[in-house]
Amino acid sequence: MNEGSEQLRARLNRERGPIQTSGGPAFGSQTLPRMDIKFPILGFLMESEATGYDLKRRFVHPIGFFYRISDGSLYPALKKLAHDGLVTVRTDRRGRRTRKIYAITSPGRAQFTRMLREPAQPLFVFDEAEVKMYFSADEPETAIQHLERARLEDLARAPLLAQVVAQMRRTGESPVRIAVVEFGRILTNAKIRLLGRLITQLKRQTKTGRRMATPTGRLRAVSGGKR
Repeated sequence: MNEGSEQLRARLNRERGPIQTSGGPAFGSQTLPRMDIKFPILGFLMESEATGYDLKRRFVHPIGFFYRISDGSLYPALKKLAHDGLVTVRTDRRGRRTRKIYAITSPGRAQFTRMLREPAQPLFVFDEAEVKMYFSADEPETAIQHLERARLEDLARAPLLAQVVAQMRRTGESPVRIAVVEFGRILTNAKIRLLGRLITQLKRQTKTGRRMATPTGRLRAVSGGKR
């Protein structure tokens, strides 16, 4: 990393102030921010009580477009919330099936409200495709393939987001929640256009680079393109 990049990172760190996180990989001398999974759990329970299975479904829809959880993180978080008195757990038996149903407590509601009003952490995206593209400097065709796959994924995601927005409007969902999904839809469409331009640009530059790498291409460059 050059001196200019180091100075920029230091300035951004000073402006953002100390980052309080719940864990994550190291970046320089700080830890990258990750949203505490207990916050959206409390948010869902603010709306209604739920089983663990219900909560897993809610993490898929509606917020699955912009927040993901690992399969093994939900139940430990629920256990911690119950231990801290922020949720209660009751057992519901239906025939041979037994379900644990979680409900938020008054301290849990207060905790959720405090967390809701705190400033959000700076955005940091962990994008494996971008890392692989960075290291594809000697294999531009591989970088182009990653770009094309990313664009195809967004092309598939964009109509789904449009359907979600339309459904939310039909069912009278909160304007704030509609705006959040609409924001994601607009960003996805903008990304599709940007990726298309980058793919075209990189293909053109790669083609030019291959021509320049041949003996004939180098001769033309030296002679100013004259034969």
